[in-house]
Amino acid sequence: MATLTDPVDLRTPARQELRFRRLGWVVLGVTLALNLASMAVPALIDHPLTRNRGEIQLYLDVFVEGNLPTWWSTGLLVVAAVVFAVVGGLARSARAGEAWAWFVSAGVLGLLSLDDHTQLHERLDRIGRQLVSFDGFPFYWLLPGLVAGAAVATAFLLLAFRLPRAGTLGVAGGCALLLAGALGGELAQGLLIAEGESGPIYVLTYHAEELAENLGVLLLLAAAVRSVVVLRQEGDLRLRYRVLPPGERVSRE
Repeated sequence: MATLTDPVDLRTPARQELRFRRLGWVVLGVTLALNLASMAVPALIDHPLTRNRGEIQLYLDVFVEGNLPTWWSTGLLVVAAVVFAVVGGLARSARAGEAWAWFVSAGVLGLLSLDDHTQLHERLDRIGRQLVSFDGFPFYWLLPGLVAGAAVATAFLLLAFRLPRAGTLGVAGGCALLLAGALGGELAQGLLIAEGESGPIYVLTYHAEELAENLGVLLLLAAAVRSVVVLRQEGDLRLRYRVLPPGERVSRE
């Protein structure tokens, strides 16, 4: 029977720490494949359905909302939010001081998934237009979005600097990639649109944006998973927050 918070002796030889590297590579592969398909299908297949806004192109295009890549990106954010909340619960059971930061970050990821699915950020355009005006620049939401981005960065950094080195690098790096794609990628696209660019450079830019966001979420997920010990013994699974004394080892699978 699986137990979430029971104390476990990690030095017991019969216990095996389960790792999820294979699953991680599969998720990374799907993420890369979707991004590649978005570019490759219309470029390599000459058919009305795959070009000129045909149904297959629209279904695979990372630039279009409400399709397969959007579903995948939103799903990654939802999974990350749930995993962060679970890690927060385990951290609280272990009386770790950073438990609250896991819960805050889980809430932020939940809001990001809501934004990704419902395009809340694009509704901030009206606020941006009241502040400044740019000839040909379409993404006015970036101005209030900078404030939201600062709040997101603060939430993740409060968690990152309370974790061991590997966790700090994972959370901080994931946050940096996520915001670089969401804000930096949109800024680059807006500047290209203002210059009248809609060719290959523009296409590569918005694909790089989407990929950076997803890779950022995957880094955050990896950091959360590495903060938990999943042990198997005699058919039972036990989860606990990773607080290992120096020099303590477990057998790995």
